[in-house]
Amino acid sequence: MLYYTKYHLSEHSANVLLDPICATLLELERRTQHYTERLNLAPGAGEALTAAHAALATARREVERLHAESAQAAHTSGAAKEAK
Repeated sequence: MLYYTKYHLSEHSANVLLDPICATLLELERRTQHYTERLNLAPGAGEALTAAHAALATARREVERLHAESAQAAHTSGAAKEAK
């Protein structure tokens, strides 16, 4: 197995890392909807794109939920540290 070093020495929070993932999922969700609405598609392609759009929307909502939870946890953790 190859050995890969970490990118940075400091820790990264899920809150920070999930934000661009949410943005990318939203972009892909919009793209699949645009394709479905604006392009002439081969038979069956519309159904596949509609299913892909639904899957991306579900994934985005789940990642947004995780993002919100990690933001809340970071806020709670930061408030606890300040109280000490």
